[in-house]
Amino acid sequence: MYRVCAKFIDMLHSGALTKALSPAKLNLGLWLLGKRIDGYHEIFTIYQKINLFDEIFLHEGPLSVETSTGIPMEKNIVYKALKAMEVKTGMNIDFKVYINKNIPEGAGLGGGSSNVATVLKIINQALGEPLSVEELKQIAGDVSSDAPFFFLDGPAVGRGRGEVLERVELPHMVFTLIHPKVKCSTPYVYSHVSREMLTDNLDSDKIIDCLKAKDFSLLENRLGELAGELYPEVGEVLRFLRSLGLRALVSGSGSSVFYIGEPLPDVELACKLRGWSLYKVESYGV
Repeated sequence: MYRVCAKFIDMLHSGALTKALSPAKLNLGLWLLGKRIDGYHEIFTIYQKINLFDEIFLHEGPLSVETSTGIPMEKNIVYKALKAMEVKTGMNIDFKVYINKNIPEGAGLGGGSSNVATVLKIINQALGEPLSVEELKQIAGDVSSDAPFFFLDGPAVGRGRGEVLERVELPHMVFTLIHPKVKCSTPYVYSHVSREMLTDNLDSDKIIDCLKAKDFSLLENRLGELAGELYPEVGEVLRFLRSLGLRALVSGSGSSVFYIGEPLPDVELACKLRGWSLYKVESYGV
């Protein structure tokens, strides 16, 4: 059961609070295609929401953003997005936002990006929808490349920096997700990308067709492999799962590692012995 700050429980009981769930995502695969002139990398990725959630509470009051993990407000991308929303609309955002973090941070699961999209949608509605969905996506994309995905209802492929999106229909899947309790820095991992890691002549249609047929053999993430080299804890999880014959992949730039399928007894035991967090999750959304 999720734990929530006592003051927000009191608000919830008073009926003065809005509550929403903010889902995590997996990158089922991620391919690096080249370096862009803006300094980012061109990618192709497959996004899938999963049923692991942060809880978001909103209450009327002076603008503030607080998290259960103590992220400084000025550094929180939700706060940055809301300040940009104020500029865009010319309206004051008089809401207190509290985020109960259940999605591990620095794990490649998009918790912060999901928080941005969830909060923007709720507050835009509360203000009478002064902004279109495309305008909200633009604000979200300026603070996080992954955030625009969370405005969609289901899985999608992402191109560009990940913000150029196209919905896809994928079969329902169960995932075993392991978090080795280390945070990965996305800029740090990307800074170590070499030319040899780039994929030329990617056949994205074939990858998607195989995935729809539940053939996972073409899925890969060289950025995640790099994270496994830079962060020993991530590499240890990958090597362990692969020693069991499992097709283990890193989500995004790490640190979470997953495979498609139910948790195996050997995996559950290893997580207990090594202090890794284990989640059994499923596809979420239409």
